[in-house]
Amino acid sequence: MSLVPQSWYNHRVHFLFDKQETLDVGCPKVTKVYPSSQPSYETRNAVPLDQFGETVVAPLGYIALGRSGDKASDANVGFFVRHDDEWDWLRSFLTVDELKTLLGPDEYSGNRIDRFEMGNIKAVHFLLKNHLDRGYNSCSKLDTLAKNLCEYIRSKTVPIPKRFLSRGRI
Repeated sequence: MSLVPQSWYNHRVHFLFDKQETLDVGCPKVTKVYPSSQPSYETRNAVPLDQFGETVVAPLGYIALGRSGDKASDANVGFFVRHDDEWDWLRSFLTVDELKTLLGPDEYSGNRIDRFEMGNIKAVHFLLKNHLDRGYNSCSKLDTLAKNLCEYIRSKTVPIPKRFLSRGRI
């Protein structure tokens, strides 16, 4: 990887319709360095998991949907649920340590995992730093783009409250 000054490039917009003009844009006048990441955190107000009643061991994917992918050597994976009580359970259950356990020794690389919550969509999101080694072209994993990471975790069996399963599987 190398850095090249923006001034080395001619920043332009090419209009493809009407007059088909080219507009020189120039370099940004002001730039800013943003923090490398937002702070990671576990649930700030976790609820006791036993409050959800009797559980059954079943795939996490029976009640949680998700999505995953890559950003260079990092992998993103997030899970979301439908109901408020499922959200309370998910954000209390799905900690960084729990994700490490679900990944297992074959998938957890030992690198940092950041965790975030998005309450407005009832989601818990993880950023697995350097999960893909040096990125797509250098990764020795089968899932070099982390596209299947979500389904891998959703297939893992966990203790899910029976009342959630009584609503039907996703």
